[in-house]
Amino acid sequence: MEHGIYNHIPDDGREFVVTNVNAVKIRAEDGRSIQNLNIDSFISNLPFDQDTTTFSTTNASGSTSQAANILEALEVGASTLLLDEDTLATNFMIRDIRMKALIAKDNEPITPFVEHVRSLYEKRGISTVLVMGGSGDYFSFADVVIGMIEYGPHDLTAEAHQIVKDDSVLKNFNVAPPSEIQRIPIPNILNASKGKRQVDIKIEDLLYMRFGEHKVQVGAVEQLVHPSQLRAIGYAIHYAGRYMDGKRSIKEICQLVLADIREKGLDCLSERGIRGDFAEFRSYELAATLNRFRALRVEQRS
Repeated sequence: MEHGIYNHIPDDGREFVVTNVNAVKIRAEDGRSIQNLNIDSFISNLPFDQDTTTFSTTNASGSTSQAANILEALEVGASTLLLDEDTLATNFMIRDIRMKALIAKDNEPITPFVEHVRSLYEKRGISTVLVMGGSGDYFSFADVVIGMIEYGPHDLTAEAHQIVKDDSVLKNFNVAPPSEIQRIPIPNILNASKGKRQVDIKIEDLLYMRFGEHKVQVGAVEQLVHPSQLRAIGYAIHYAGRYMDGKRSIKEICQLVLADIREKGLDCLSERGIRGDFAEFRSYELAATLNRFRALRVEQRS
């Protein structure tokens, strides 16, 4: 499904898989940096009175990084979240009744995603597709439940809803969705030059980008499928410098860059003219790469 955002070639297995172009794959990403992000709806009550409305770190935990990945995707307009339990932080996804009985809410910094999933849809129009086999906590909120039995999909919605029909605890969640806060990059910080080269951008498969003196880890941006996309994104970030004026948000900057590409083609990103080694990308992967620069600095705008 995460690759259903792309056109497919015949017989590659995606004949009947079409995904909303605004769907974004979400995962935990231990160790990534986060810059001035309001994660308060998901993470609060941190030790030492850390402010989670303007949260920054150079070494995010699994739960904190997953919260950031969701919020950054929503920041640039994602309408569908794709999640797979194999790459998620369990403590961010669920918190069962026994754990709630042991640890009081006031002592628990994480508001799990299960408490947000329904309000995200009802109040923000954000859909969630979740692969989960280890917990039934999401049954109460799911519109559709599909079970994979011997590799075949079966509609188990009625059975799942029957199981939780008397489960009043989970049905009573009424958490406000995350606030819509835009962030504005501070200009003239991300410099693509290195030594005598005005623009030095190199790609290492789909794992790293070298942008001047910066090394950016992008292996967890899972909807990138070709190095030419990442190369184009590197040059797009350099190109975006003309729009980073201390007033425009990340979303607005991404929109302007993509508008130029639609009008002029991908080669407008490079001063060399026709290159032949760029590939199309979305605003979500452009923003995701930008957000992974450890040198990035931003200000918030409500």
